[in-house]
Amino acid sequence: MKRGGKSGSSTYDREMKSPTFRGAFEKEYAALEVSEFIAKQMAEQAISVRGLAAKADVSPTIVQGIKSGTRKNIEYATLKALMVALGCQIQFKKVRVA
Repeated sequence: MKRGGKSGSSTYDREMKSPTFRGAFEKEYAALEVSEFIAKQMAEQAISVRGLAAKADVSPTIVQGIKSGTRKNIEYATLKALMVALGCQIQFKKVRVA
């Protein structure tokens, strides 16, 4: 048996069963995905925070916050403007929920 008394169950697996933990985790992970994507696109396109902000007509502070992952609640209109400025698009896909 593993520590914690549950064979084959990691701390992550146990925690993910809690709706509160799972919701917080998914929100944080989504923000991380967005910041990683934007940072990667900016690097590939050699565009600065100020350059992207100007192109998307948003504050450089907002772009920096999203890029660094410190800004968690991103308005859809802001995200859409950033994606258009980066030559990207947002897609929605229906998935099965457990």
